[in-house]
Amino acid sequence: MNTTGWSRGLEVTADGEGIVSHAGLALLRHLTDKTGLTAGLSRALASARLLIHDRGRVTSDLACAIADGAEVISDFRVMSDQGELFGPVASVPTAWRTLDEIAAGGERALGRVTSAVNTARRQAWAGIEARHGALPGIRIADRTLQGVTCIRLDATVTQAHSDKELAEPDFKGFGHHPLLSYCDNTGEPLAGMLRKGSAGSNTTADHVKMADAAIAALPPAFRRRLMVTCDGAGASHGLIAHLDKLAARRGYQLIYSVGWELGEREKRAIRQVPEAAWQIAIDTRGEVRERRADGACGDLQCGHRKCWIEEAHVSELTGLLRQGPEGDRLAGWPASMRVFARRERPHPGAQLTLFEAEDGYRYSLWVTNLPVTLRGWRANPAYVDAAHRVHARVEDGILLPAS
Repeated sequence: MNTTGWSRGLEVTADGEGIVSHAGLALLRHLTDKTGLTAGLSRALASARLLIHDRGRVTSDLACAIADGAEVISDFRVMSDQGELFGPVASVPTAWRTLDEIAAGGERALGRVTSAVNTARRQAWAGIEARHGALPGIRIADRTLQGVTCIRLDATVTQAHSDKELAEPDFKGFGHHPLLSYCDNTGEPLAGMLRKGSAGSNTTADHVKMADAAIAALPPAFRRRLMVTCDGAGASHGLIAHLDKLAARRGYQLIYSVGWELGEREKRAIRQVPEAAWQIAIDTRGEVRERRADGACGDLQCGHRKCWIEEAHVSELTGLLRQGPEGDRLAGWPASMRVFARRERPHPGAQLTLFEAEDGYRYSLWVTNLPVTLRGWRANPAYVDAAHRVHARVEDGILLPAS
């Protein structure tokens, strides 16, 4: 069955005749064909039965509809209503049957679909390299880290308004608690895990499985130099140990940046940090985080220290935790793991803990295995902090499809 012939002879004109809605979908649909995604899904979902609509075509069309803003399966009609542009498109009942068939195939069918998607990604990324010379770098403040593929792990909560499979009460109501991974270089999802609403935020087994699935989703050439980030909600000893094991492989580099809990040992270490050891943090433009003080002079460009208030600072706690008076308080954790702390002035109305109320700063911690021997801008604590804080970009990948 020819699933890509719809685009042959397709012309784009601006004469005001033959206007169609959602015309941009044609480009996206054509991309799924050119990268081999449609053909790969056709092979993955091949059936001995005589089918009017190829299941690979139906599945890729569903993906296109979601990218176009579809929220329910019935929104799929947007494409079938444009028969002159898209050719024969499956009906909504056929789309449902396709999804039922995939679900009935279990893990084997899911594995075949995943393989087809990953193969298409290789084709797409090869095209990026051929045209631009390399994959986009990782934006860190005003710098760009080149030659590294960044994976960001994060969980989210999705609400369910009916008794759906795996939907359970959660801390935000009722629904699911999926775990996702995204490539920061391209902004695309790499792997996902649908979980019960009651699933834990820092379930080690789930995060380890997701990290491995995300790495496997990358084309082999892009697995050599990796950066993996995760917020504090997903942090666990098992996840850090697993990432440390992956980082130790010969010929591979993996730098992780994982959120860390502010416990009693960390509080004691923070109290011991000299004021001079706190380095001012930078914002997304690479500029220092400071604001004008009340009563500052009228010159907005002045260099008077009293006219400016530094809003955020960064410091490393590793030495205090490893070599303090109480000995190594990080025993049992990887030797290469370093602990950093960030303090910042809270926003108006923010609630502080008793510890934070002592000096008026809000604290957040994270750990990384960035080598202490590293030199250059990447080793600067301000950029180490910036590299971890941009983990929040993964939330854009989660929220955009939902919106």
